[in-house]
This record gives sequence, C-alpha cells and structure tokens, in this order.
Amino acid sequence: MKKTIILAIMALAIVAVPANAQTRKERKAAEKTKWEQQQQFDAEEAALRHQLKMDSLANAKRVAEEKAAEAAARAKERAEAQAAQEVEVVVPCGDYYSTSEIIRALGVGEDYDQQMAVELARVAALEELASQVNTSVQAIVSNYKKAMRINLTRESKQRMEGMTLTAVDESMGYRIACRKTTSHILHGEKLYKQYMVLEVNKDDILEPIYEGIQNDDELALDMDYQKFAEEFDKNCQQDMLTE
Repeated sequence: MKKTIILAIMALAIVAVPANAQTRKERKAAEKTKWEQQQQFDAEEAALRHQLKMDSLANAKRVAEEKAAEAAARAKERAEAQAAQEVEVVVPCGDYYSTSEIIRALGVGEDYDQQMAVELARVAALEELASQVNTSVQAIVSNYKKAMRINLTRESKQRMEGMTLTAVDESMGYRIACRKTTSHILHGEKLYKQYMVLEVNKDDILEPIYEGIQNDDELALDMDYQKFAEEFDKNCQQDMLTE
C-alpha cells in the first residue's frame, strides 16, 4: 500500500513539470527531468509488481504447505486409528479349548504375593469349570423336562448345581494344561498376574453328575449315559458358537 501511494505521488510530480518552458534549454531540461522521473516511476512500478508477484507466490506456497500438512496429519490419524483397531490382544493360555473328551477352563488371579496369585487363579479356573459344566447339564435336563411338559422347581435346579460343584470338588484328576505369569509395578510394588488353565477328562466329571441326576426322582432322565454325554457335547459346541 505504501509503495502504491509513492508511485501515485511520483505520477503527479511528472504531470506537474511545467509544460510552457520559455527557452529551448529549459524545455530540454524539463524533458530530461520528466524522462528521468518516468524511468524512476517505471522502475518503481516494475519493482512493486515483482514484489507483489513474489508475495503472491510465497502465499500460495504457504497455503499449499499448510494443506499438505493437514492432509498428512489426517492420514496419520486414520492410520493410527486403523492400527489401534487391528491390534490383537493375546491372552496368555487363551488358546486352550475344551474337546469332546477333555473339559478346560481358564482362571486368572492377581496378588502382590506370587503364590497367592497362583492359588486365586486355580480357584477361579475351578469355578469356571464348574460353571461351564453346570450350564450344559442344566440345559440338558431343562430341555428334556420341557419336552415332557414338566417344569423344574428352583430347588431341583439348586440340587443340580450342587451335584456339579461336588463333582468338581471331588475330582482329583484335573491337571494344569497351561500356566503363565506376568507382573507389573503398581503403587511401587510388583503385582503378579497368574493365568491357569485346568483340564479334566469329561467322563470323570459327567459320570457322577449323571448318577446323581438319575437317583433324583424329579430330575431323572429317560436316557443312558452315552446319550447324556452326546447332549452335553452339543450344548458345549452351541455355547462356543454364541460366544
């Protein structure tokens, strides 16, 4: 803006040169002055236009760089978000599953004492084992009774649960299929996290439960043990599909 004003003043100055000089010498001097002023004006104008052009190019470059930086930042955010979604969380001992012959269950225990963490994981695994078995057994008995148009009472369901817990507690055949320990510092102390998978032969658990059910007048089923075991497997597979 300042340079534009200067050029305008110079233009006025050129116009202001006397046009009616009295002598030839004065006219030549006036023409020379006018020519010099015009040259200076043209140079100033050319310099100003060049500066405006350079400023415009610099501004365009700055805008382009800002847009490129914004695009790069958005691309980085998308990549980080996608990477976060694709991170696979691997649970220690998490790849041990039940089979048609073996029932497995995972338990996790945490404590500042490592042995206590181990014991808590063992208890949690036994509880999970009992829960899995009880869920399938109750489904077998309930479905059978519904087909016979018989409604199970709350007490009968509690008896089934008791049979499952007793079978798990009295089973001495369970084994440790997997055991892993991790640790980290919490509140200045090392906290242990124990992962443990317990496994047991299916028949060691199901046979005493089946016998208990057959000895219960309300729960007794009109099916042999082999059929009972087959129904148990079907329920376990269905549970795995719905998880």
